Formats: sequence, structure tokens, C-alpha cells
Amino acid sequence: MTFKLIVAGNPLLDIQCVGQPELLEKYDLKANSAILAEDSHKPLYQEIVDNFEVSYVAGGSSQNTARGAQYLLPADSTVYFGGVSDDVYASTMQAAAVKDGLATRYMVIKEAPTGTCAVLINDDNRSLIANLAAAEKFQLSHVEKPENWALVEAAQYFYSAGFFITHDGGYASSLAFSKHASENNKIYTTNLSAPFISMFFKDRLDAVLFNTDILFGNEDEALTYAAQSKWETKDIKEIASKLSKLPKSNDRPRTVVITQGALETVVAVGDDVTSFPVAKAAPGEIVDANGAGDGFCGGFLGLYVQGIHDITKCVNAGHYLAGLVIRREGPTYPPMAERGTLPTF
Repeated sequence: MTFKLIVAGNPLLDIQCVGQPELLEKYDLKANSAILAEDSHKPLYQEIVDNFEVSYVAGGSSQNTARGAQYLLPADSTVYFGGVSDDVYASTMQAAAVKDGLATRYMVIKEAPTGTCAVLINDDNRSLIANLAAAEKFQLSHVEKPENWALVEAAQYFYSAGFFITHDGGYASSLAFSKHASENNKIYTTNLSAPFISMFFKDRLDAVLFNTDILFGNEDEALTYAAQSKWETKDIKEIASKLSKLPKSNDRPRTVVITQGALETVVAVGDDVTSFPVAKAAPGEIVDANGAGDGFCGGFLGLYVQGIHDITKCVNAGHYLAGLVIRREGPTYPPMAERGTLPTF
């Protein structure tokens, strides 16, 4: 079997709860941020399991996007690569992937547990603390296995979030996917993912951006990249245009898509910058904003991978899927049996 879209990233089991301000203060966490866990955060996971009402959701940014893309794509269109252990958390994620029609090619790493992400929700804010564990032990050698590289050769589209480049195996794999796409007239897409990626991994990010055809991000991530690049602007449209015009390995123009929550989504292709309004959710409709950005990317790619390269339609699909996510708990999508007829966008 072959797949049109390959997605790679850090598969994590989200452990969600409503986090009290005292909990954020205890672990020196911001109300709305995404970070990698340090040693000081390790007790947090057991504490929220012991003392809070938690829910478990199969997550990891790229895996959320993969499941979202498959939501709009024909069956058996998407395959996902990432590192897991051989524990119950991995089994939970595998079951969630199958339920959403997503094929997986996990690398099983027995010397570390499957990664987890504490998700502390406060009103519309969420603090994400990721313990990558097995996910950060993923190796390019898994992708290069003949049976897996055959999938790379057959695929036409690739996506991996910026989180994947924080460890050597993910970075090497991102470079391999993006270089293959650039050299073979295929489409490689990625995501700024979180402000800390531009702050601490900018050289790696820039190396991957060199081969990137479509770049996603939100306004905070775009502003951080601009600041790290010493661009003297905080104008999102100007930043999107500058990102689009960064050096590139081939002649295909880079498309940059910057979301801003309920504010307009900005799309830049060189100096051509367009804004797309977001339909506002009615009061009380928002259940959980965690994963909305991943859902947007999934919706956008779910149309784009079908050969529908009309950016207006792709953005509309992204807004549609993000709208579904915020009305549900966690980065989840309606079950297959409930999906019905999709909009035409």
C-alpha cells in the first residue's frame, strides 16, 4: 500500500485537566505556552493524575494534523511516522489512529516510555508541557528501511511540525523528507510550532525552511521568529511576506499561512498577502482550544493533498476543521460514523 501524504512527528499521549493557577505557579508555568519538560516538571504528570480529573487524548502536534488531514481525505491517504514504546500508552494511540483512519509506521523504542504531554486548561488558555521520552529517540534509520523509504518514494506530500527538529533523529528525518521533496518536485510543509523553536532551534528550523513549500504558524510564533531574525517589524502581514521570501532550494514560491485565533488568517506568497476572516464561535460553544492549530493544518492539507490548490478553499477547510476541534474535548475529530457530507469549501 502507498500513501499520498506522509506526516512525521512526536507522538504523545495528552493528559488533560483544568489546571488551577496554584499549579501553574508551583511549576513556574505560563497559562498559555508550549514547552519541553525539564527535570523540575517531571512530578507534574503524576500529580495531576492523582489530584485532578484527567482525560487521555492521543496527541502530538503532527499526529493531530495527520488525523485531521485524513478526516477530509479518501481512505488510506495518510501515514504517520514517530517513536513510541511498547506500553499501554502506545496501544492507546494506535487505537485512536486506527479509529480515525490513520495508518502508522511507529518506531518501537523499548528503552523509554511512550511520550506524554500535560495539558493544563484555564478558560481559553492551555499550558502544554511535553515529556518526549521515546519520541525523541526516533531515528532516520527507521525511515530509511526499504519498506518505509518505498512509502517516501511513492508519496507526493510531506508534513512535519517544528517540534520534530528538537532531537537529532527528527531533525535528520525532516531534512531527508524536505530534501527528497525539493529534488523530486513534491510538496514539503512544516510549522513554526511554538516560540521556543525559533528561540533555541532556529538554525535547524532555517535549514528545513530552505526546502519548505508551505509554512504554517500562529501570530506568537511569527513574532518570535521575526524578533530572533532582528526584523524591525511586528506587522504580521509583513512578517509573513518576509518568511515567504526566505532563501529556498527550488523555484517554487513558498506559501506562508499565519493563523491568529479568532482574528483573520494571513497568507503570503512573496509580496502577495491576503487575509481571510474567521467565523466566530458563539458564546459557550468553545469547549477546548487545545489542538485547534493542528486541526487547521489538517484541514488545509486535507484539501491541498487532493490537488485542490485554491488557497481560499484550503484556508476555509482549515477554519472548518479547527472549528470542529474547539467544540470538542482535546484535539479530536467526530467519529467516522458521524461525519456525514463534508462542505464544499
